[in-house]
Amino acid sequence: MNNVVHIEVGHLEAKVHSPFEAKDVIKELPRTWRRWDKDGKCWIVELYAIDTLTTSLRLAGFTVRTTHQTGSERRYSAPPPRPERNQGTWADAMYNALGKTLGDKAYKALVPVLHPDRGGDTVCMQQLNAARDKAKLQPTR
Repeated sequence: MNNVVHIEVGHLEAKVHSPFEAKDVIKELPRTWRRWDKDGKCWIVELYAIDTLTTSLRLAGFTVRTTHQTGSERRYSAPPPRPERNQGTWADAMYNALGKTLGDKAYKALVPVLHPDRGGDTVCMQQLNAARDKAKLQPTR
């Protein structure tokens, strides 16, 4: 099974090139958010639905690759939280529970899964990096 979904983000909408197996996940989006393009043989999805779709596809076991057309910036979701508001994330809880030594081992295991270049989630990776940076500043237990 080819489990890679490629999303091309344009200025007004996104083209989703997916294997047949992903169609049921894509069809979970409301009809007003998606449509099938027969000529392009891909799904056309509204920009505000991209984050929801990406999360659903990843939970279903698909790898998601996202590219942006030249000049189109990521305008379809909120920016990541500012560091001062990024307190108490799941990553902070992980480092607090495991300590720096075990936390660093967990970090190394999670990077391949969460890194955006490998189909992971940008916000989760940012939270993990922020938690690791905070743990570096604290004494080792």
